[in-house]
Amino acid sequence: MSADAQAAPPPLPRPSVFLSYASEDRAPARALRDTLAAAGLEVWLDEEELAGGEAWDAKIRNQIRTCTYFMPLISATTEVRREGYFRREWRLAVERTLDLADDVMFLVPVVIDDTRDAGARVPEKFFTVQWLRAPGGKETPALKELAQKLATGDTHAAPVTPLAPPTAGKARKSWRTAEPPPFPKFPAFPEPGHRARFIYDLVLWFGHLVHALWGHLPRFARVIAAMVIIFNLISWVFRSSNTNADPKRAKQADELLGVSKALGAAGKSGVPKDNELATTIASIVGAATEAAQAGRPLALVAFSGAGEAANEYAGEVFGEITQLLLPGKSTGLSPIPLPAEATDSDCLERGLRLKSRFVLTGFARAAAGQPPVLAARLYDVERRQFIWTENYDRATVDAATAAQRLTLEAKQRIASIPKEP
Repeated sequence: MSADAQAAPPPLPRPSVFLSYASEDRAPARALRDTLAAAGLEVWLDEEELAGGEAWDAKIRNQIRTCTYFMPLISATTEVRREGYFRREWRLAVERTLDLADDVMFLVPVVIDDTRDAGARVPEKFFTVQWLRAPGGKETPALKELAQKLATGDTHAAPVTPLAPPTAGKARKSWRTAEPPPFPKFPAFPEPGHRARFIYDLVLWFGHLVHALWGHLPRFARVIAAMVIIFNLISWVFRSSNTNADPKRAKQADELLGVSKALGAAGKSGVPKDNELATTIASIVGAATEAAQAGRPLALVAFSGAGEAANEYAGEVFGEITQLLLPGKSTGLSPIPLPAEATDSDCLERGLRLKSRFVLTGFARAAAGQPPVLAARLYDVERRQFIWTENYDRATVDAATAAQRLTLEAKQRIASIPKEP
């Protein structure tokens, strides 16, 4: 043997390709193997290389770790199968790419039918490389060209061309010596209307804050808070409107203020639930109204009735009377009606509480199948005696007429009583 023959380097091994496929795609895999082998590649298929008794898993792991290219066969079969050994092979190949440079071609996916790339059930790494289509694994011009590139090893990315060095005439200035760009022209501060806009935004923000806090309060707490605000507002109006000139109004404002303070104490201690809440609120509102109008000559106590029809008729007459009597300052309103079983003493007691000279009230009753009849009553609180009563039948007297007659009669009766010296 000559010295030249002894010094010749050993030939390089042929590039190898690992074909990973589902068992149902064995025929296309064989056709693909023949095309790659004809191009000079060493192709590994499990049906040829693995004999009985060999360590299957260890053999495959070693082959994937040492092969030059990994070619997974993607088909409708791999899309349908939820599990299979080929999926383990795919993951082993993806793990090996972590040790390879980015410009090294290792994964070569091949689609052997009309399976779409988008949404295919393959590892995410497969989508970062270009796929090849070879229907049935048969030879195509694109497959033949790829096989030749794989066999020759011409699969690396082209080297990046280095940037040309800058010319001496166009040397860039150092950023340390370059002049900064001029600052833009800012508008004058503060702008016209800035203060008003700021106050508006502040008030608006505070309103949103109060609304948000109000919405998180329980319903009974919101009702009590609203009542406290309304009563204090009314008290302030009565207190600030010529208090020195009208001592009676000052006294009414003090009484209303006392009611609002009592309501605030009730809110802190809690209120009953269910129907008791509505009754409590109505009593508080009625007491506040009475305190604001106490001391007027005539106290108009709300009419009521026994039954729906009677109560409706009494309410209509009372509404008409309030339009006739309340515009003046001589009539005070008591919105809490007396009970059906109220006696003359109860009516007089209501007048004493309102500090009025006269009390006008009414109650309606209706017999079975008959229209309601309203009985109006007038009392002299100072003399503690009953003055006058009259009945108004809805069948013959409507609410407006009854109110006019009742108001006229009550005024005449009151005018006929001499005033105490």
